[in-house]
Amino acid sequence: MKIEPNAKPSTPPWTCDPSHFRVTEEDQRLFEKELRDFIPIDPLDFHAHWYHLTHLGSSNLEFLEPRVGDSAYHSCMTQWMGDRAPRRGLFFPFPVRGIDTDKANSFLIEELRANPGSRGLALIHPLDDPARAEEWASDPLISGFKVYHVFADREDTMNAECGEFLPEWAWEIADKHGLCLMLHIVRPRALADQLNLDYIRDRCHRYPGAKLILAHAGRSFCSRHTLEGIGSLRSLDNVFFDTSAICEPQPFQAILETFGPSRLLYGSDFPVCQLRGRALSIGDGFHWLYQHQLPEETWPQGMPTLVGIESLLALKEACRFACLKDSDIERIFRTNALDLLNLETEKPKPVCQEMVARADSVIPGGVQLLSKSSNLYAPGQWPAYYREANGCDVIDLEGRRFIDMTTGGIGACLLGYADPDVNAAVMRRVSLGSASTLNTPEEIELCETLVRMHPWSKSVRLSRSGGEALAIAIRIARASTGRDTVAFCGYHGWSDWYLAANLSDDAALDDHLLPGLPSRGVPRGLEGTALPFHYNQIGELLELEKRTQGNLGAVILEPTRSVDPAPGFLEGVREICDRTGAILIFDEVTTGFRFHRGGIHLKYGIDPDIAVFAKALGNGFPIGAVVGREGVMKAAEKTFISSTSWSEGTGPAAALATLEKISRIDLPAHVESVGRQFREGLTAIAKEKGIPLHLTGHPALTYLKFDHPQSEALMTLYTVHLLKQGFLAGSAFYPTWAHHKIHIERFLTLAESVFDQMAEGLERGDWKERIGGPVKRAPFARLT
Repeated sequence: MKIEPNAKPSTPPWTCDPSHFRVTEEDQRLFEKELRDFIPIDPLDFHAHWYHLTHLGSSNLEFLEPRVGDSAYHSCMTQWMGDRAPRRGLFFPFPVRGIDTDKANSFLIEELRANPGSRGLALIHPLDDPARAEEWASDPLISGFKVYHVFADREDTMNAECGEFLPEWAWEIADKHGLCLMLHIVRPRALADQLNLDYIRDRCHRYPGAKLILAHAGRSFCSRHTLEGIGSLRSLDNVFFDTSAICEPQPFQAILETFGPSRLLYGSDFPVCQLRGRALSIGDGFHWLYQHQLPEETWPQGMPTLVGIESLLALKEACRFACLKDSDIERIFRTNALDLLNLETEKPKPVCQEMVARADSVIPGGVQLLSKSSNLYAPGQWPAYYREANGCDVIDLEGRRFIDMTTGGIGACLLGYADPDVNAAVMRRVSLGSASTLNTPEEIELCETLVRMHPWSKSVRLSRSGGEALAIAIRIARASTGRDTVAFCGYHGWSDWYLAANLSDDAALDDHLLPGLPSRGVPRGLEGTALPFHYNQIGELLELEKRTQGNLGAVILEPTRSVDPAPGFLEGVREICDRTGAILIFDEVTTGFRFHRGGIHLKYGIDPDIAVFAKALGNGFPIGAVVGREGVMKAAEKTFISSTSWSEGTGPAAALATLEKISRIDLPAHVESVGRQFREGLTAIAKEKGIPLHLTGHPALTYLKFDHPQSEALMTLYTVHLLKQGFLAGSAFYPTWAHHKIHIERFLTLAESVFDQMAEGLERGDWKERIGGPVKRAPFARLT
């Protein structure tokens, strides 16, 4: 678009003229000492300007060299970055009021044609012709659009709302073609401004194919604004940040804490990086401090260096604070940009499958947790190892992004991965020391909190896993009653007491959630000490009462798993325990906090003698708890239950932060709503497509299977096709606090095409070919 020639430029031309730039020996020494080894070889600059000086509204001025393209850029950057100066990047015109966008973009593309390793963003004005803009975007060297507040139709453009200068048609084009949109937000409080946040969230949800780049780390010139607002963007998987011209580490730290290193990209903001000064947070705003404002004679202790150096020093400090490795830093300087701009020409190595092979050679069974075996999902195709996990987003070792629609860390991360409140509590404890000869006070606070949540209880023993906690509970129950026999239904871990059920009947556990659990290595002397009964079958438990003839020491079960208890079932179990003196143990390792603030038994109104919690209690950090009545828990003092690792501080710190957050939010209602949306939507699609899908469980704990002779093959096909669409999916879905309506809607939209593929495969009988690899194994089938 051509703007009227009398429009006043918003930027003085001399600030963009390389002939005015100066680099000192002190700049070069500082860079060499502090930054050269920090910056990887061959960085990619994700925010830099190429422009013709006469396009900036100053055609009447004379310049030594009006073309500021690749040659001028590289010459300037090399002066202070030396061999670490970027050779390629993402470039766009310098945005000033009155610029002719056609001329500016034509110059940009001319420069790009001479430098095909780089990419560009077309500068657009709200009044531009969308068809013309889409024409610019169709050029393979153009990766999206750059917008700027000076194009807003108002005088005080610094107060403009995003929609005033970022037209809706730009979002539509970006969404359609998977393009980048670079947005320099304004308004006084930037990322803490509610209008800005609402706009970003709404458009990123509405246009998931668009990749939004928030320039200047979300305009973080006042770091406090970023710290205040960035948490509101955590659920977005298509928002990114560049580092350009930010001279304080706190905004980068906030981005790294909230999103990890995969969302941050190095940008120089050339030519601004050549200016001498820095932006400073001041009160609830910021101020640009330049060299001419500090005469040398008034302060000999230090003078401003280049903005580019100041920004890199801030980034280095943030990376150090976040304990990033060289590979993480390389992502910020290169890999993230290559991924976003689709500049990687080589096919990624199958790192995940290589890791599976390595694991098989050094880990018996290949994994520490059988539920995480790739053989249970899609052998040879499942991305078994992750680099980052945040919210419900997972990035594997090959850089592929997925939305996790499986079990949220096997039920452990009910708040979502890397919850910021829980992480902060753990980081505090780690920084103060997570272990000592003395005890951590958090363990007392956690025990007191759990007792308050469960008024029937009096005391708590802690462990660091659910399996340990369940073993502790059984030990306490046996110590309390002096009896060995345990009646159970469902799955309760890997311990000897439980697997003993398969000593007398090799298939005793088959109907208790996980079929085929081997019992080799379990002492034969435990035979007959663990007796199964089925959920909601109170008659079976009555038979065990008779069979054990007064030797029933404990009854353990989950209050619910796939169905609600039948009327009178839990009451009947409680009555049997009261009559026999057996200890009633509720296993709430998976159900705890998911259905109720505390154990779901509180919702059902049945109090156990012991309740066991783990998984969601620490939101992914290792912690388990055995909560019990006073008389029962006293038995722990009559036996030996002790472990060094049970006394470390990070588990209790994580659990306290988790419980505190749960007290502030309605977590059960949220996961119930999200789970119901998933179930109803997927059921409707399956019915429409003729897919024999069968869902069981609760909305907060949903299980999927296909009623078909080739059920495992169909589940593998389901998983494989959704992997290609960017989703982790399998035979269960446990919604979390991090899942939102937008995630379910996107999943269901793509599930339609997946079910189309499955229906076609069933009709043609070529489902094996469509899988493209081996069929998944049935859950917990024997390893021998």
